Amino acid sequence: MEKRVIIIGTGIGGVGLAALLAKDGAKPVVFERNNFVGGKAGSIEHKECLVEVGIHISPRGEKGPLAQLAKKTDADVKFMNKSPMFKLIYGENEGMIYQNMMNPVSLYNMFRTISPSIKALPGILRFMMLAYRIKTKEDAAKYYHIPAKSVIDKYTSDPDIHAFLNFCCVMMFCISTEEASAGDWLLAFNNWITSGGTAYPKGGFGAIPNTYMKVCEDAGGELHLNEEVNRIITEEGTVKGVETDKGFYPAEIVISNAGVVKTLDMTGDQHFPDSYVEKARNSIDSTGGATVIFALDAPLAKTPLNVYIPKRYDWAATVKGLEQGRIPDDIAVFMISPTVAEPSVAPEGLHLLLGAAGTVPADMLDKEMNRQVMDLIESRMEKLFPGLKEHTVWKERHGVDFMAAVGGRGRGEVIGMAQRYDQDADKRFSPRTPVKGLYIVGADTGSFGIGTELAAQSAMETHALILEDTAAVHHAASDT
Repeated sequence: MEKRVIIIGTGIGGVGLAALLAKDGAKPVVFERNNFVGGKAGSIEHKECLVEVGIHISPRGEKGPLAQLAKKTDADVKFMNKSPMFKLIYGENEGMIYQNMMNPVSLYNMFRTISPSIKALPGILRFMMLAYRIKTKEDAAKYYHIPAKSVIDKYTSDPDIHAFLNFCCVMMFCISTEEASAGDWLLAFNNWITSGGTAYPKGGFGAIPNTYMKVCEDAGGELHLNEEVNRIITEEGTVKGVETDKGFYPAEIVISNAGVVKTLDMTGDQHFPDSYVEKARNSIDSTGGATVIFALDAPLAKTPLNVYIPKRYDWAATVKGLEQGRIPDDIAVFMISPTVAEPSVAPEGLHLLLGAAGTVPADMLDKEMNRQVMDLIESRMEKLFPGLKEHTVWKERHGVDFMAAVGGRGRGEVIGMAQRYDQDADKRFSPRTPVKGLYIVGADTGSFGIGTELAAQSAMETHALILEDTAAVHHAASDT
């Protein structure tokens, strides 16, 4: 590919696409407003440890889109498999879940931990059979444009099962089953539980975007850290390049990894149809997250992933309460201990444990509210891991404002535009925009998937569209 290509942002979608285009012969110029690669999927070196910006686990590991993209680009991405993979804590009960979640022992431990009503079992089994059958987008087609909860309701009303499935939805999409697309939810849930691939990447999560970026640079691409794109320049419906504080950079193709709304802000609404602008401005993002990071001198966690769900947890009520300024008595916590799977992310003798609540409104930027939520996370983790205080060497706390600062979208959403039932399938934005040569990659335009896997999927889909459009232009020129 001989066209000049600019990519805005180094999230998984941006650098994944940069690697793909570099393999095609392009030399992408990649801009990143932060001083590190990866955005919300990056890692920052702190006191000799590699600390994740967000908190991640790869649901499908070496069997998923992150690895598929790496294979396409010869990127050196590897995953560390560990079984049992996670500890499920529901109220006072807990059980170990193995890497293969459909393993009879995993299923038994899951049901024993959740302890649903015996009367609910037939409906639960029928629901699990449904989820097991939804393997492709075609299988999921009839479940688009309806909320996941409406489908679950047809099979069970058991409050414990609803709490568990709701938190699975929060882990995948950072929205509740009341909002999530049933089609996307069933498809992603199936991919997750049947893959047996849940894993942690070698070198930490930030190694993935850094490795993709290395592929791009090795092929002649450029990386500009600490350089924010302020404007996307267009003329007569065609992209011409970008403008940063350091000047104008011409390009025939500009790819934004900054989200649909931020891309509008950089380009100007006047360059898009009114219907496109209205749809974007009225879109709804996922929730945000608050995080507490511990470096410990003892390995208190035994599994890479640990999930705590208060019994019969009401996700929607928690979010609504926080929106109204109320701090809950307890909160669900998603916890990762990277060093259990990949000790190299910390010096010998140190163990990392990260806890996050993904039930925080993305625009909850009030510092006092964030402080209280982080206090709640820390308090719950102290109960779950006895001796946490005594074994803490150092800790870091990141509120929603931290994620907002890293992402640059003005809000602290975790996974961009939410995979809601009114924003799914044909209602999702295409990577193609109405401006010729301008594309949007990342979670906002991925067809389906969980977090970083959604972004990797978007990179591959956007790459296919760019090649298709480039071939069409070349063919038209040849005919002329």
